[in-house]
Amino acid sequence: MRASELADMLSGTLAGPGDPEIATVAPLDEACEGQVAFLHNSKYRKQLAISKASCIVLRERDIPEERTFAAIVLPNPHRAMADAVDILYPEKTPLAGIHPTAMIDPTATIGKGVSVEAHVFIGPGSVIGNNCRVYQGCVLMSDVHIGPKCALYPNVAIYPKTWLGEGTIIHSNTVLGSDGFGFAPTGEDILKIRQVGKLIIESDVEIGACCTLDRGSFTETRIGRGTKIDNMVHIGHNCRIGENCLIAAQTGLAGSTIIGNRVIIAGQVGFGGHQKIGDDSIFFAKSGINGDVEPGSQYFGYPAKDRLKTHRENVYISKLGELFKRVKELEKQLDVNRRR
Repeated sequence: MRASELADMLSGTLAGPGDPEIATVAPLDEACEGQVAFLHNSKYRKQLAISKASCIVLRERDIPEERTFAAIVLPNPHRAMADAVDILYPEKTPLAGIHPTAMIDPTATIGKGVSVEAHVFIGPGSVIGNNCRVYQGCVLMSDVHIGPKCALYPNVAIYPKTWLGEGTIIHSNTVLGSDGFGFAPTGEDILKIRQVGKLIIESDVEIGACCTLDRGSFTETRIGRGTKIDNMVHIGHNCRIGENCLIAAQTGLAGSTIIGNRVIIAGQVGFGGHQKIGDDSIFFAKSGINGDVEPGSQYFGYPAKDRLKTHRENVYISKLGELFKRVKELEKQLDVNRRR
């Protein structure tokens, strides 16, 4: 593909020099001839001088006066990178059909254009929407509803009363709708409280590998439209996550945590449960959240506090050793003065 063709597909402008052939995408500092790279953050602008990419997609303000690469100019290179990957690496979707080793209950409903691969189990009353892909080894128990255009990668397990909206992607070994951590200590033993609620996952959600999302204890656990969840994340029972949130790996939400819209959660963040988190909040890595959070907040640390306050306190803590030495010296001087 020529750079001019890619520019047209990305709704950008080819600024030259030349019109090189483009085959693949690569990072800006690793790209070589025949590859296209992207500069979506101006702080990496210095890499333009060393990049060997044949073509670089960038904003007009970042174009250097002298360059050896062809430039594609557009306002949002980050968005263009996602589009370019789809263009240059077209996904190979499996052909529609049901593998002979798949076990599908007679009461299940399978839509049009669905691919069901080897050793899949689909239980009673379950519904698979049109144009879904169910890869090897997936298990869908009874009364599971999968909306159209969903993808379930190998070995996904889905418990009863789980609903997936249109275009949802679930990666390998994730478990949806399992029992929440509901137990009642009686003094003599621990009584299990059966979890009988639902798990509702709205449209355009993506959930990474090895995640666990519990059903509601009596009502529902819900994941909002457009939310993206990284690998190895746990969502407890009765949690509600808003729309277009980003949740990074190894984060854990204890039961009944409510997350607003457009919340960003970095890796290894823990929520203690029964908390309300406001819209547009940001939580930095390894933070521990123990209370409600106002909209637009930025929290960091354990226990988590306002990010700037935590950074100031960390600076103070780093100076405690020096301060302790100064106090000891002052105590010595005071002791000498008293003796006089």
